[in-house]
Amino acid sequence: MAIAPKDRSDRLDSWKAIADYLGRDVRTLLRWEKEKGLPVRRIPGGKRQAVFAFARELDDWLVKTGESSSETESAQAANSGHSELQFRHPATAPSDFRESTEHQISGPVSPDIGAPRIPETGPRLVALPRNLEPLPRTSVFNLPLHVSTTAILAVILAGVAVAWLLLRHPPQHSAALTQKRLTFNTSDNPIHFAAISPDGHYLAYSDPAGIHIKLISTGEERLVPRPAAVPDDWRWQLAGWLPDGTHLVVNAAKDEVAQSAWLISVLGQPPRKFSEGAWVWAISPDGDHMVFTPEHSVLDHQIWIMGSDGDNPRKVLDLENNDWYGRVRWSPDGRRLAFIRFRGIAGNIHVSIETCDLEGANRTVVEDSDPPANGDILWLPDWRIVYLTNRSAGFDFAGLWQVGIDAHSGRPAGKPALLTRWENSVVGDLSGSTDGTRLVMQRTEPQDQIFLGELIAGGMRMNPPRRLANDEANAIPTAWTPDSQSVLFGSDRNGTWGIFKQAISQETAEPVVTQFQNIGLPRLSPDGAWVLFLEGPKETIVPTSMHRLMRVSITGGAPQFVMETKAYGNFTCGLAPASRCVVLEEGQEDKLLWTLTAFDPIQGRGKILRTIEKGGSAHDFIKDPSTYDFSGALSPDGTTFAITRGGEPDLHIRLLALSGETDREITLKSWPNITGLDWSPDGKSLFCGSRSQQRATLLRVDLKGSAKVLWQYNGASTIWGVPSPDGRYLAIFVQTSHGNLWMMENF
Repeated sequence: MAIAPKDRSDRLDSWKAIADYLGRDVRTLLRWEKEKGLPVRRIPGGKRQAVFAFARELDDWLVKTGESSSETESAQAANSGHSELQFRHPATAPSDFRESTEHQISGPVSPDIGAPRIPETGPRLVALPRNLEPLPRTSVFNLPLHVSTTAILAVILAGVAVAWLLLRHPPQHSAALTQKRLTFNTSDNPIHFAAISPDGHYLAYSDPAGIHIKLISTGEERLVPRPAAVPDDWRWQLAGWLPDGTHLVVNAAKDEVAQSAWLISVLGQPPRKFSEGAWVWAISPDGDHMVFTPEHSVLDHQIWIMGSDGDNPRKVLDLENNDWYGRVRWSPDGRRLAFIRFRGIAGNIHVSIETCDLEGANRTVVEDSDPPANGDILWLPDWRIVYLTNRSAGFDFAGLWQVGIDAHSGRPAGKPALLTRWENSVVGDLSGSTDGTRLVMQRTEPQDQIFLGELIAGGMRMNPPRRLANDEANAIPTAWTPDSQSVLFGSDRNGTWGIFKQAISQETAEPVVTQFQNIGLPRLSPDGAWVLFLEGPKETIVPTSMHRLMRVSITGGAPQFVMETKAYGNFTCGLAPASRCVVLEEGQEDKLLWTLTAFDPIQGRGKILRTIEKGGSAHDFIKDPSTYDFSGALSPDGTTFAITRGGEPDLHIRLLALSGETDREITLKSWPNITGLDWSPDGKSLFCGSRSQQRATLLRVDLKGSAKVLWQYNGASTIWGVPSPDGRYLAIFVQTSHGNLWMMENF
């Protein structure tokens, strides 16, 4: 049929344009067209979603039908009384989220999707995105004639002034910040990545079971199927939502040697791999570009962007030597990037929030003071940057902070302000709804526990271990008393870290040293007369600067100074009749070298015994701190120092001779990410841990490289065993964490 010619300035050329004009979502317009004759026209021969309408006809229709352009579809759904999950069936899912929802089918909801029912009304688990509701539109050309030009200019200038103020001074939120827990995963089912949907109604997250979509209002959820082309042993992790609210970007990877990026429809359309060799980190607000890491790039050292189809990849920024970035985020207008920048080397890391344009130029520093933004950042629609901090020097809590940003320059428009804080938590993985009203983050609560195991069959097997202490305090075992009847450990049970001991036959611990600010890592001197320990700053027990090595009598008394050290948690002693103690320290000039130095519990520092190459770079510490996590132990006779490095795919233990003999190395295939290291009292084997994504395994390894599994703990991130002097027991350290997702509003 012929289309009557009209003024093109009155024409709205898409469902989105019509929805924006009426202040309603597309789904409501489809229903109005079907039930009430909304005057929407289709281009002859075009696709069903290729539509247009005339504003004057829409205005006339609103008057005739009595419909309001300010009412929201979400309010209707909320009042409909339906709470049942709704899905589009894969066979009828439209290719565009603006298509009609006609021809829906019925069937019971099933956790494995199957053929779910589509009720007539009610909230959908995977809904079409709800558009933001703009103010009713009034063109200045349609104003009554009596409105003067001066009045119009006054309105425009006032609007400009308000916008200017908002961009430089973000609105203050008077309502109290609220928090709601969204997931309840256990430590053996950790959450990897998560993102709230653009409309704020749905949560997507990945864990070992796969990728989940959850309806926040009811808690109901389903699992998004993994493509057949992605093997089961590959990581399958969420990157984020596209702005249409119906597609997810997902990363697949195999041991960091092969990776690809996928587009997954939550409406049931076939998945599509759009980039080979890319790992996506962030999606632009319009969905047209993505921040990613190509396989050939220097991980976390270069920032790249590409098109949404994997096209036109280009490098935006190449950071300086000894610099690495953390998370990268897009500005609300998609013209700038914000990123967390790390500078320095292990033990001296400086963290800042910076921005740049899409050419890597016009860089600005948003925040570079304490506490560092070592959790995550997010750039909100109102141009605030919110960021998460975890425990650091001078700050013994995790926090959510905000700072306003000038939209034109990318510079801060004020001082950072603390929004809320958490004790004994590690926070990260931020995402927000498009309108900036909802924020989701992951909050993890670590738990350090001690188990007691009895070795049998000549130390080759172990009876099922039991908890040494049944309380919630963190505790890290590193030694025993000489009689093998009590475990020595560091604990925060008094608020700061102190030294305690607990008999294996008792239920409670007793203090050994607690009068110092922050102490830990108790070890026994070779003769058993002294408990040696490190005293550090209040904020950490991990030595990252000069610490004091102290001693206290095994029978009690006042602690005494031994020496200052930069020990990275590695000082150890032999057993009598041996008398040697050693400390592993960073090199004074070259930070990529260790020095192994002898010391005496009474006389203090002795001579350097060995210089050891770390075999890595400072970059490894940022990419994966576990790769910088060296463990070392001196053999009972004091002649061999065993050292190993965490984060490697196989277990490697170097045996360094201290008496002129030849060095050796023990290699175990298929045991990755070694944790902890301790010699058996007879010097014939070592105890260590191995960590995978599913569990932590406690191993006994002989000097020929044969390993025996003693115990496995599902969901643990770290495990090691400290043998008693008589070789009968193991004090086992197990670190677990319960990480779950929380939603915040009114922030």
